[in-house]
Amino acid sequence: MTTLNPVTVIPNDLVSGDKLGFKIIAVITAYDWAAYRGLTDWSDDEVASRGDKISEDIARALFYAPDAAGLPYRR
Repeated sequence: MTTLNPVTVIPNDLVSGDKLGFKIIAVITAYDWAAYRGLTDWSDDEVASRGDKISEDIARALFYAPDAAGLPYRR
């Protein structure tokens, strides 16, 4: 089983059992927080700086601690 980069893979590259993956991280400050999605081969810093911000409802479902601490989601 292989996790493939969904940006670079073409349909002919896929075989049974392959998976397309993303990496999701939370960036938490003293004032707010946000979650970002990037490619599986990116470092956490790359995901934080170059990744796509995910929606607040999905982020809250994935990361409970910032919400429990009362931090607002970054706009």
